[in-house]
Amino acid sequence: MKIKILDKKILQYPHLKFIIFVFLFTTLSGALRKWVISASAISNAVLGVQIIIPFFFFFLKGATKYTYQQRNIILALMVYLVMLSLMAANPSNYTIFHGIIGFLLHGGFWVAIFTYLRLRKEISIEVLIPLFILVCVGETILGSIQSQLPGDAFINRYAVSEGDGAADAYVGDSVRVTGTFSYVSGYSAFLFFYTFLVCALIKIKYPIPIVITVFFMGLYGCLISGSRGSFLVYLVTIGIFIGTSINFKENYRLIFGSITSLLVFGLLNFASGDPLNILDTFGSSVENFEERSDASQEPWSDRAFEAIGQLSNYNGPSPVVGVGLGATYQGANALFGFNPLLFNVGWEGEAKRIVIEGGWTLLLMRFILLYYLVAKLKFNWIFKSYVVFLLVFAASIVFNTYSSFYFLLGIMLLDKVCSLDEPELD
Repeated sequence: MKIKILDKKILQYPHLKFIIFVFLFTTLSGALRKWVISASAISNAVLGVQIIIPFFFFFLKGATKYTYQQRNIILALMVYLVMLSLMAANPSNYTIFHGIIGFLLHGGFWVAIFTYLRLRKEISIEVLIPLFILVCVGETILGSIQSQLPGDAFINRYAVSEGDGAADAYVGDSVRVTGTFSYVSGYSAFLFFYTFLVCALIKIKYPIPIVITVFFMGLYGCLISGSRGSFLVYLVTIGIFIGTSINFKENYRLIFGSITSLLVFGLLNFASGDPLNILDTFGSSVENFEERSDASQEPWSDRAFEAIGQLSNYNGPSPVVGVGLGATYQGANALFGFNPLLFNVGWEGEAKRIVIEGGWTLLLMRFILLYYLVAKLKFNWIFKSYVVFLLVFAASIVFNTYSSFYFLLGIMLLDKVCSLDEPELD
């Protein structure tokens, strides 16, 4: 399968104007909030748009139509949204506004991904790969600049923070980067999409120099993010995808060319005295990353599986139906108050927060939707199992709006390129 590196007719493809808008809005809205907009009301409005963006998929042409083969996923989605409506109106909730925000948070990802599954043929997201590469490389370059500047530099400020908004997260001596996002979490979520983009480039046999460049810039971006989880997910995801989804006999040129190009570039860079300071910059990032990892008191693997322990020892109120959607969302609590039923009830992982808000009923429905999702994706079954692992333990697709959108977009892109050479069964 071949894709033009530059396609001048991109905007003539159905639905691509919408994809471009939501991608650029998500990526650049944080820059508006922290560098341009000072009024908190406007900043909150921008964040509100980000929360409802997944529901914009409902307005795509053909989004409400479905085939007979798609009836099960439509039925599951409708049942889920009805359940969310009832849970949003839970009388135990502190305010109805918590419920409304919670409905948007819990429903957005599933509305968008199921709409994509129905419109896979019409959403030619793969032709936007040049734009995605440009933005990803730009975010990494900006992140590199940020990591070299002090925390109180204007470029490193957060949208809202105590004091003057200066960055307060570091990797060793360097600032943990935010890119164009309001906080560190936005950049870490962006790396989910970056990871799937690299897999897509490998799948469609993109030009070798571009694949190598994008891969190593992504690796560098993970290091300067200071997130051990992002770094491991990046390498493990790409490794599993190559091992399960790439025909080595058909891609020997890519593999051989990648290794050869890397060796040649390395030798030339070394012989010329590292004019771009690549070795020092990369080495410094590795040292800072290792320093943070060594200083951590909690292994990454423990945090990845903490949901199991939290659920097995659940001590929250109303375990069957929860106390109402939005009850654990920081934004809703800051605006409308905190539910007194949750005093002395702690939470960290997304799974426990789901049970707190909607009980075991909501968690069970999430797994049912997950089943329908992976059944329709065009990945190898091993990679599907890995995606399930990410959705359960790594990616917050409810309470982190950036993570929800970038995981959604990454899944869409990779699924589409994997389906291009296969017959459409839906």
